Amino acid sequence: MGGEKLATSPVDDIKQAFEGFTGIITEVTSLVNQGPADYPGVYSVITAIHQAILPVGYSLLTLYFLLDFMTKSMNFAFFRMETVVSCLLKLVFAKLVMEHALDFLEIIFHVSSYISSLVGTTGANASLYKIDFSAMEAEYNNMGWFDKKLYSVKQMPFEWILQGIKMVIALIVFGRLFQLLIYTAASPIPIAAFIHDGLVEKSKRFVYDYAAVCLQGVIIIIGCIVYVAIIANVNFGFFTGNGANVELWKGILTALALLLVVIKSGAWARKIMGD
Repeated sequence: MGGEKLATSPVDDIKQAFEGFTGIITEVTSLVNQGPADYPGVYSVITAIHQAILPVGYSLLTLYFLLDFMTKSMNFAFFRMETVVSCLLKLVFAKLVMEHALDFLEIIFHVSSYISSLVGTTGANASLYKIDFSAMEAEYNNMGWFDKKLYSVKQMPFEWILQGIKMVIALIVFGRLFQLLIYTAASPIPIAAFIHDGLVEKSKRFVYDYAAVCLQGVIIIIGCIVYVAIIANVNFGFFTGNGANVELWKGILTALALLLVVIKSGAWARKIMGD
């Protein structure tokens, strides 16, 4: 009747769990592409903090310039005109970067967002994952009452792990947003070191780290896509016969592997950036 609710089988639950996970690729892509500027209220606070730290950045810039100037003077480096010109150009460049740090960081974020959008759009295409549930449904329909109950119990860990992974992904993606906000607010301090030859690597490291945080989102999306592609062939494609339990455990282990990828995504992004 209209008020009755049809009971779902464990196979239906698995279908829904998997379809939900293919859908999460789109959700994760959307979350990853949300940068500091997408939260106007929060971003205004971060901008205010950045502006408050900016005078400290200029003071450090002046200090580092004087230290570099003194070092070069003591080494008689300023006897060469190209050294003088190079030092002055670095000062102008460092000042410009300091003044436009927010714009510079936003460009890096938009580049990573463009990449993640391309990857996420491709990975969210359901036609890439051709899964035939017919054998799995036939096996379940041929079971007795007790075997069906046992089958349902065996599926539960897989469904719970999928739900847990979704929560972890959301937590890490929001943690990544916190990193971007903090890096943006404190950026004048590391950027000031651009002017000093002995400290310039620290400034470059800051830019690399910021880019790595942006890249982390791309790695999470790729991890989800790879997981969906693997699980479509490992767990559902061969879920019948005597190897059913083995394939179920493969599916669980694959889900745990994705969890590891998501947790380690930040470290992997830094490795890719050369850390």
